Amino acid sequence: MLVLAVLALTPGCAESADVWGYDVELARTKLRERRYEPFLSLDFSEIDTSEAQRLGDGSAYYLALIFERAGLQQESLRLLQQSWTADPEPWRRRSLIALLERQLAAEHYQDTLLLSRQALEHYGEDSEIAFYSLEALYRAASYADLLAGIEARETAAPVSPADEAGRWIPGIDIALWHAVAAYRLQKPDWIDRFYAVFSDYPATAHHARLFLFARNQGDILPRFDRRQRLLIEARYHLADGRSDQSARLFRTLIDDAAADAEQAVELTGSALLPDLGRALTAGGDWRLSAPAIEKLLNVVAGRVSREQLARLYEYLGRVQRSGGNRAAALSSFRRALELDNRGADRDRVAWYVLQLLISGEPAAAVGFLETHAGGFHGPSRFNGLLDELASQLVRRRDWSALQRAERALDGNVDEGSLAQYAVINAAAARAGLAAARDRDDEHYLRRAREQWHNPYYALVAAVLLDAARGMLDGHGGPPVNPAVEGSLLPDADAAQAAQRGDDQAADCALAAYVAGYFAHGLLVEGYLAARLYEADLPDRALVEYAAIIAESGNYLDSLRLMDVVVRRSSRVPPREWAYLMYPRAFAQEMAAVIQAERLEPELFYALVREESYFSADISSHVGAIGLAQLMPATAAEVARAMRLENPDLIDPQTNLSLGARYLRAQIDRFGSLQDALLAYNAGPTRVRRWRAQNGTLPPLLYQEAVPFHETRHYVRKILVSAAFYGRLYGGVEPDTVFMQLFGEP
Repeated sequence: MLVLAVLALTPGCAESADVWGYDVELARTKLRERRYEPFLSLDFSEIDTSEAQRLGDGSAYYLALIFERAGLQQESLRLLQQSWTADPEPWRRRSLIALLERQLAAEHYQDTLLLSRQALEHYGEDSEIAFYSLEALYRAASYADLLAGIEARETAAPVSPADEAGRWIPGIDIALWHAVAAYRLQKPDWIDRFYAVFSDYPATAHHARLFLFARNQGDILPRFDRRQRLLIEARYHLADGRSDQSARLFRTLIDDAAADAEQAVELTGSALLPDLGRALTAGGDWRLSAPAIEKLLNVVAGRVSREQLARLYEYLGRVQRSGGNRAAALSSFRRALELDNRGADRDRVAWYVLQLLISGEPAAAVGFLETHAGGFHGPSRFNGLLDELASQLVRRRDWSALQRAERALDGNVDEGSLAQYAVINAAAARAGLAAARDRDDEHYLRRAREQWHNPYYALVAAVLLDAARGMLDGHGGPPVNPAVEGSLLPDADAAQAAQRGDDQAADCALAAYVAGYFAHGLLVEGYLAARLYEADLPDRALVEYAAIIAESGNYLDSLRLMDVVVRRSSRVPPREWAYLMYPRAFAQEMAAVIQAERLEPELFYALVREESYFSADISSHVGAIGLAQLMPATAAEVARAMRLENPDLIDPQTNLSLGARYLRAQIDRFGSLQDALLAYNAGPTRVRRWRAQNGTLPPLLYQEAVPFHETRHYVRKILVSAAFYGRLYGGVEPDTVFMQLFGEP
């Protein structure tokens, strides 16, 4: 049963037919439709907040958020208290955390202590709740009680680096509190406690806070020796975003340690080495940082582990790469691979090697894949580089290297990347550009068609196989209908499962918690909660949340939520998903401009979807605006040709009119929809250059030869979107859309 199905009241709710004078169903409808005025005008001195329970489990919690948004703080607090005392989980705990946050923010430290201690009687050794009491003691300057609380906490539940406690980082938060309390009480170990914060923990905002505290006191920093002060300041600057100053201080530490092997070894310890590398690779002059790392390597060689040496060679390679010293960087990275060939660290170094080879010696990059691809730990890390390698090899017409790369990647990367090489090699062979492979092309194309990690290559492979008809029909029924009535809470079986403690109870409770936001009209909060817990929510719940968001007209967040669903699927999406993924937004405005500019509907819908996700007021990082993502200068030029004065690029009709006219102009200019789309993304001047360089290649291979990853991917996305739009709304098959874009396969 769907998470947002039409439901009766969940177990435990009162059977009364009204709440605060309103029929329960009417009240739910008002909340879902965001008609909050009747509730916000309630006089809380005259009502019983417990009646909120009649709306369903968790309603008091969501109502508290609504009242807080309206600036009614006292009413919000009363509703949170109601939820804390009467709701089941997960709302009870979330209301508790909200109350504790508000008490801390209001500096009601005694109330925070009382509530957190009361809560711990119910929840036991809960780190997050316990940390509220410690934070309250710290802010209240109750240092003796704070030290006692820390000691009790560490005795009852020792802190480990992997611990989580809400917004706290248990280890370093406790270390910071302990250092300040020990200093304030002048405990004998305060200097050691203070220094431990800087020597034992990676740089975070805590270091900036503690350093500023120390500097303001005046009598703390002078108690440390030169080396300790250098380290304290290095981590302070790194934590505060000044990597260049941090790098300078770390280089000084290395210089001082050159004559003291013990100090040099300490710099390569697990607590310090990552920050040293972070500072030297991100800040300062590479001409100074590279010799510093080499100096450290010379001192610690033979004294530290292979893994530590590998990290130092990696940092050296990254510094050399930043300085443009490609040969030296490759040598350092290769040495790091020799020393440590395990897991994620190895993948990171291999990525740098591959990136450098692709940029200078693509054929050598293929050789690297032949010897190292079998050891990739997380193959998806390399997808972008493999795309760039394919493009480089196509531009160089190195068809034999492309075939070698495909063989090297087979079984070692995800099927989407392998499909790209299969399609390119098949297209090259069909065009007579490449020699025949050991197996016929259809074998490789069938494999590419069967994957859905990269939909573009699945579609292209299907077209080349003449097997694209019906490919996007998927399964399932019509679009999800979000216009449900009644509570948007889980059904009785889900609620009872949560009470029984079944294996699925946590997932049911989480889905109910997120659904509650939507049931109360809190769409933004619901979307954020869905994204926060996306890994633990079932597809069906995310799809229904996306449907509700889309119904409100917010296609941007709806599509982003559907992206989450699609990314974790490896099949053609069912039709009900596809309708949400490819909505006919702004249908009236779109129809008018499509007709006026003689555009294929599926292609212009696809363009607007990929440009803006149908967000009318969105702006890109380069300044493109609106649905069709027009640069202001381009829009002004088109507007002059259309005799539009002062066009409003946020207005959907205006933006779409300008975007459609600009696309039509590119089609007329180039006589090719493929080139028109490339020009829409990258500009006509670049397209003329690319056409001159690679225009003799077949359209599929010309597409691969485009040197900008963003532009290559742009056209790929439009093909996939246009194929879905054509199939869903016009009965157009994918091979027809392919021919519109690329011509005959």
